[in-house]
Amino acid sequence: MTSLQVSEKNEKSLTEIIVVIVLVALLMASFIFYFFKQQGQITRAGFESIAQVFSARVTGIRAQWFMDSQPNVVNLKSNQVQPDGGRVLKVQVNKSGWVDTNNEALSCQIIWQYVMEAPLLYMKEPVGAVLVEHESQVEPYCQYSLSSGEYFTYHRNNGKVSEVKLAY
Repeated sequence: MTSLQVSEKNEKSLTEIIVVIVLVALLMASFIFYFFKQQGQITRAGFESIAQVFSARVTGIRAQWFMDSQPNVVNLKSNQVQPDGGRVLKVQVNKSGWVDTNNEALSCQIIWQYVMEAPLLYMKEPVGAVLVEHESQVEPYCQYSLSSGEYFTYHRNNGKVSEVKLAY
């Protein structure tokens, strides 16, 4: 091989490498663009799943309340060690058997802990828990929301969990 042929071959290899790098960079950029474009829908779908799990667990706790002859506190098996060292979660319920608490200051946070047995976090983002009281409403309710505006409500008096809605 002459030096001219070697030089042309090296140029070809270098050109091929640059073309491959540019193509990979374009594919990565398009993936990142579409991921961030769809991130809102992904977040909403996941939060809808959280609301459905919350609703199912509230219903399960009420079913246990019926099976236990309607006590004031429902004892549930837990996967986590509780403060007393055992694995029994003691869930307070109201007269109708829905998850509730006597602590008015942090009632919605405590209800979340009873039902979800997890911190108020979703995808490393805090979940806001607020007790909503309207003059027109007889009973206050809990609202669980993300900073992006999605929220769902839990009515303590009837156990109803709303669909995920957008605040704005």
